[in-house]
Amino acid sequence: MRMIFNNPFRAEGKWFKGNLHTHSLNSDGHRSVEQLVTRYKDTGYDFLSITDHGKLTDTRKLSTPSFLLLPGEEICVGSSEGGRLIHIVGINIQGQIPVNDLDKEGDPQIVIDLIRELGGVAVVAHPYWSGLNLNDVKGLKGYLGVEVYNSTCDFAINRGLSNVHWDNLLVSGKRIYGFAVDDAHNMKRKYLPDDSCCAWINVKAESLTGDDIMNSIQKGLYYSSNGPEIKDIEIKQDQIKVSTSPVRTISFVSNGGLGQKNTSETGYLDEAVYSLKGREIYVRIEASDQKGLTAWSNPVFLEP
Repeated sequence: MRMIFNNPFRAEGKWFKGNLHTHSLNSDGHRSVEQLVTRYKDTGYDFLSITDHGKLTDTRKLSTPSFLLLPGEEICVGSSEGGRLIHIVGINIQGQIPVNDLDKEGDPQIVIDLIRELGGVAVVAHPYWSGLNLNDVKGLKGYLGVEVYNSTCDFAINRGLSNVHWDNLLVSGKRIYGFAVDDAHNMKRKYLPDDSCCAWINVKAESLTGDDIMNSIQKGLYYSSNGPEIKDIEIKQDQIKVSTSPVRTISFVSNGGLGQKNTSETGYLDEAVYSLKGREIYVRIEASDQKGLTAWSNPVFLEP
């Protein structure tokens, strides 16, 4: 079988940590843009996208050589089979998306097309939180991926993990990526943790510029995490080998009954190998630590 994978661990460049979904006081967030930039920068992030609802928040003056702001916006339109809006995040758009937010008569495909016309990439946000099923998303075209993990959706209502939605789309033939994001709103209530600086993507890029970061993201040269580190992925003949920070489980997730989960009952794992069976459509990696925090690779796609 032929394996198709843009391997970030074999690419030239440096690693840059960023969050692509955040809300400020300009929509329904509870921190100013300046407060968000300070918090993410001080926590070790290299780039951030403020994606306010229905408006393009101007962050250009806040970008520096050491901290990059990518322009973004979130639009919620259409109606799923369950009657819910479909949320689309546009990253690196060069202008506000000219549609009305919260319009149930709107078309998410038009939003995706407009994001691309504006020079950006589209991501389907928190499909589990939105109550989306495969039929709601599989007909859409031109989006780069889905949010596999969303901190806000996890902390607020325990619907932050959308790996099943991702897998269903991959099995249907979609070659899309996964993104771990915060979707930070910084709401305050008892027993609700701070939802900023909790999830991220690690991008391998030539430099911390909008062009280089976006070029790498579009090629899938990154992995997602809310805790563990993926240190290396090696593809050799009919095997995939992964090295990680110390974790409890390393899973190779694939279609049907294929794949493999490796669990350490008493200690930890920091590497695992999967031998292909010859019937895989894709294989992606999940590594989870003792706290249940996870790192996700993008899929390795396979062809006969």
